[in-house]
Amino acid sequence: MSKQEKLIVFMLGLLPFLMVIGNSMFIPLLPTMEVDLGITAVQSGLILTVFSVPAALSIPFTGILSDRVGRKRVVISSLATIALGSVVCTRAMLIPGEMAYWILLIGRFIQGVGAGGTASLAMTFIGDIFNGEKRSAALGIMEVFNGLGKAVSPLLGALAALVIWTSTFWIYFLLSVLALAGISKYIHETPSDDPPLKRKEYLHTVFSAIKREARWLIPVMVSGGAALFLLFGLLVFLSYESERVYGIGGAVKGVIIAVPLSVFTIASYYSGKKTGQNPERIRSCFTLGFMLIGIPLTLALVGNSLLLTVIYLMCISAGIGIFLPCCNLLVTSAVSQHERGMVVSFYHTIRFLGVAFGPAVYSSWMFDEWGMFAKSLVLILAAAVWVKVTYPHTGLVVQRG
Repeated sequence: MSKQEKLIVFMLGLLPFLMVIGNSMFIPLLPTMEVDLGITAVQSGLILTVFSVPAALSIPFTGILSDRVGRKRVVISSLATIALGSVVCTRAMLIPGEMAYWILLIGRFIQGVGAGGTASLAMTFIGDIFNGEKRSAALGIMEVFNGLGKAVSPLLGALAALVIWTSTFWIYFLLSVLALAGISKYIHETPSDDPPLKRKEYLHTVFSAIKREARWLIPVMVSGGAALFLLFGLLVFLSYESERVYGIGGAVKGVIIAVPLSVFTIASYYSGKKTGQNPERIRSCFTLGFMLIGIPLTLALVGNSLLLTVIYLMCISAGIGIFLPCCNLLVTSAVSQHERGMVVSFYHTIRFLGVAFGPAVYSSWMFDEWGMFAKSLVLILAAAVWVKVTYPHTGLVVQRG
């Protein structure tokens, strides 16, 4: 890649980074928020929920809008919305009494609406701007920023708490403004050669494309969501296991959780860089990725300890990091430019739902550890078989990319 292309990828990488830290940065701060705002644990949990729900619901709509009015316009509007929500959150802290909490929720809701137009459109932009091996490498880097956000966001929250926890809103504001300025200056939208379709024609074209590619597209999308469901569910188990069973908390627990996420980040970069547009390499990455997930889950059925759990999660994170960029590549290459926004947004909605529901489901599963690992193994084996059976139908898609 040229220097200009690397700068473009960096600016686009800030979009998934912003999406991730929008919630993860605030997780370590919830106990402090409860005390300072005089709220219950349930009310503090709503500070995360009112961000996640509008973000998930707005993802498909931002994809549709980006196909109709342009990616850049939607991304800039989304980043401006995040910045506005951050300002509302900071102002809420200046209001005395119970009203501060409700204004804070309004600000978080606005942030969530804006965040829905970030990560999926970053991937869509990559599909529009890059081709061939550059597209594969750029999509891998998007997963690097995604993983980096997951790894550093708890640390950002903890560092902010050392000064004043409300500074997290200023951090989020400044990052969104940085991304807005960078994308405004460096990202130039590639115009489509085709005239814009009418709404009815557009929807017909998009759903025809999904129907045409559904045999392999749906398994790839669902596998991506299942992998993140598994990863974030097991991270909750690791957090519970380290603190409640082994008495490890605070910064040490944060470092333990950051280890598998760092492995995920490195594996994503490696996969995106090495895979290229080679169908056999993509097939190999899928196979290796599923093996690195399935083998430790099988071993966990035999024996488990804190050290083994960390090792198993490192392997699982590496496997997910290896095959997710391949999923991204196939989805972005599945359709033409004027259909890509909506299709990629559906994919990101599935991924986001996996991230959202994984912790909740595993919180109930983890009291039966053997059953939890067995269910996880069945889930990933089903995904692997589904992708394996349908993968031969992706050859033309890779060539189009």
